[in-house]
Amino acid sequence: MSCISFSSSHQNMYHLTRKLFFCLLSSISIYLINTPTTTLAQPPFLHYYCENAANYTQTSTYQRNLNATLTALPTTNNGFGFYNLTTTQGNDTVNSVALCRGDISPDAFRSCVNDSIVNLRQICPNQKEATGYYDNCLLRIYSNKFILGSTRISLYHFRQNRQNSTDVDEFNGYLRPLLTKLRGEAAAGGPLQKFAMANTTGPGFSTIYGLVQCSPDLSDIQCSDCLENIINRIVLYFNGKVGGRILVPMCNFRYENYRFFNQSARVIRPPPPSPPSTPPPTPSIPRATTPPVMSSSKFSEQLLDLENKILDSFLKEN
Repeated sequence: MSCISFSSSHQNMYHLTRKLFFCLLSSISIYLINTPTTTLAQPPFLHYYCENAANYTQTSTYQRNLNATLTALPTTNNGFGFYNLTTTQGNDTVNSVALCRGDISPDAFRSCVNDSIVNLRQICPNQKEATGYYDNCLLRIYSNKFILGSTRISLYHFRQNRQNSTDVDEFNGYLRPLLTKLRGEAAAGGPLQKFAMANTTGPGFSTIYGLVQCSPDLSDIQCSDCLENIINRIVLYFNGKVGGRILVPMCNFRYENYRFFNQSARVIRPPPPSPPSTPPPTPSIPRATTPPVMSSSKFSEQLLDLENKILDSFLKEN
């Protein structure tokens, strides 16, 4: 049925205008209802990397494994922002790991991981290996490579604060002890979370804020070595800058001259060192008593007395 019908009789201009208005309003409503909702674009990564050496095709076994892995990955949170899942079917294996910053909330965990999954698949649509970094999390996808516990670094990503310190040596003299302290705390964090943050007084009563993190599947030594590796690159990438960060898939650090982390976040602290154990008391062994030693003169008297008694007994019998 059309919106406007014409009769043979002359229609009043008022009624015609009104009818046109309602017809137009109805058409707009129908258009809005049937128009698909526009999806908001995902926020851009700080950095991403698509490995072009290995690709997959649509409808392949790898794609099915990838779909299954990334659908279930957000459900694998260990409670402290670490996610990992492996899916294998046929000869194709998909390994995935996501790591969220230790000072953000569980809601921020989920949001960041979901954004990473959507964005990385758009940016690297058919690559079997890809990595994406957000400020709050990172996502790694690898095929046929067991990535848990891996310390192989193929690419470093760094970002720097443009402001320079007035005295590089003095600034580094304050920065290095802070990062060294945080490296030790993070490495000792245990299998659930390896994360540490703190601040220290810098030059001229300024404040330096620092944060370090490792993937918790690394051992204490692996975490410490990974952080030492990237912290030592400060002099290469941004020596003298008042802020900077280096990101690699299994560890990262950041420092700034302003607070950039949530100081009230729940962080797992390494347990205090156990007090040295007290050795059990040595059981007391009774000392052997030495029998009294008889003097030679007394022994001779007793022997002589015994001989006399034997002689008397013999004489009486005879």
